[in-house]
Amino acid sequence: MEKLVPFLFVAGGFTVMPFWLLMVFRPRWSLTSRVMRSPWVIAGPLAIYAALVVPRLPALLPVVARPDLGTIAAVLGTPLGATVAWMHFLALDLLAGRWIFMDARARGMPALVSAPILLLTLLFAPLGLLAYAVVRSRAGTTIFRWGAVEWGRLRRAHGPLALLTVGSAGLLIGSLLLGAFDHRQVLGAPVWLKPAKFGASGMMTAPVLAWILAQMPSARRLRLAGTIFAAVAALELALIAMQAARGVPSHFNFATGFDAAVFTLMGTSISLLWLAELYVAVRAFRHRFATPARTWAIRLGLAGALASGAAGALMARPTPDQVSAIRGGRPAPALGAHTVGAPDGGPGLPVTRWSRTGGDLRVPHFLGLHALQVLPLLALFLERRRRTAARPVAAAAVVWLGLFGVTLVQALRGQPLAAPDAVTWGLLAAVLLVGAGVLATGRLASARPRILHA
Repeated sequence: MEKLVPFLFVAGGFTVMPFWLLMVFRPRWSLTSRVMRSPWVIAGPLAIYAALVVPRLPALLPVVARPDLGTIAAVLGTPLGATVAWMHFLALDLLAGRWIFMDARARGMPALVSAPILLLTLLFAPLGLLAYAVVRSRAGTTIFRWGAVEWGRLRRAHGPLALLTVGSAGLLIGSLLLGAFDHRQVLGAPVWLKPAKFGASGMMTAPVLAWILAQMPSARRLRLAGTIFAAVAALELALIAMQAARGVPSHFNFATGFDAAVFTLMGTSISLLWLAELYVAVRAFRHRFATPARTWAIRLGLAGALASGAAGALMARPTPDQVSAIRGGRPAPALGAHTVGAPDGGPGLPVTRWSRTGGDLRVPHFLGLHALQVLPLLALFLERRRRTAARPVAAAAVVWLGLFGVTLVQALRGQPLAAPDAVTWGLLAAVLLVGAGVLATGRLASARPRILHA
C-alpha cells in the first residue's frame, strides 16, 4: 500500500473533478442535477481514505483522540499522512460544494453568482462557505435580487456590454486575489495592479455606455458600435491579463517579437474602439435625451472619453532616449511611456502609481475616461432633487474637462501631479472661474440642445 500512496494522491483528484466541472460549467444540465442529488459523489475520496486509515486505526486513534500540534505535524508530514488529509479535504470540500449547488438551485440563484463561489469552495472551502453564507443572508438576498433586476436591465440594454461588465468585474476580483499571493513586480508596481485597474475601468464604463445606447433610437449601426466596443475591450483585457501572468509589461513592450506583436495588436484594437466611441458620440450630439442636464452630461462625458483616448495615443510616442537608441542602432525594449521627463517605474503615488518625479499622462487619461461616468451620475443625482439640473451639470462638466486639460499640460511639461507650479495653479484657477461663471450665468446650460438630422 505504501508504494501506491503517490498514485492514490493523484487518483483522488480525478474522482472528484468531474462533479466540480458539472456544477460550475453545466449547472443547468439535467444530468448535473440528477448526479448531484446523490451524496455518493464523494465515494471516490471516501474509499481511498478508508483504505488508508482503517488498517492503521490502532496507531491513528491515539493521535486524533488527544491531538498535539507536534504529533499531528509529524503525521501529516509523511506522504501517507498528507494523502489521508488530502482525501479528507477532497471529500468534505465536494460535500460543501454539493450543498451550495443544490441550495443555490432551489433558490433560483443564477450560475453567474454560484459558479465563482463554487470555484472558491474548490480552492478554499471555508472561504467559499463564508461567501455563500453572506450571499444567502437577508442582506445578501436583497443585494442579489437588486443585482438580478439590474442585470436584466443591462442585458436588455446591450448584451455584449453586459457581458463585458461581468468579465471586467471578474478580472478585477481575480487580479486582487492573485495579487495577494503573487508578489512579482513590473516596472516597480505589483504585477496584477494593471489588470485590476483596467478591470475596474471596464466594469464602470461598459454599463454606462449600455445605458446611453438604450436611450437612443434603436439602430443597427449604434448597436454594432457598442458590440465593437465590447469585443475590443474584452480583447484588450485578455491581453493585459496574459502579459501580467507572464510577468512582463503589457504596454510599450518591444523586448521580444511576441511582446511587440501583442502591443501592436492592442494599439490597433484600441483605435477601433475609439472610432466606435466616436460614432456613438456623434449620434449623441444629434439626439436630445430626456432632460437638458442628461443631454449635456452624456455629450460632454463622451467628449471626455474621446479626449482620454487622444491622451492615451500620446503615450505611444517614443521618448527622446528611445529615439536616440534607435538612431544609434541600439536595442529599444520599450517604445513609448506613461511618464514625461522621467523613466517609467520610478517612485509613484500610492495605489495609482502615478509618477512623483515626472509628468504622467495617465492622469489626464484617467480624468477624461471617467467623465463618462461622473457627469451622467451627477445628472441623475441632481434630476431627482431639483427641476433644473442643467446648470450645475454644465458647470461640473466645464471644471472636469478643464482639469483634464490642466493635467495634460502639466504632464507634457514633465511636472508631477503632486508638485504643481505657479503656471499649473494659474490654469486651475482659470478653470474654476470659468466653471463658476457657467454656474452663475447658465450660458452653456441654457443653450437649447439642437437636434441635427442625419
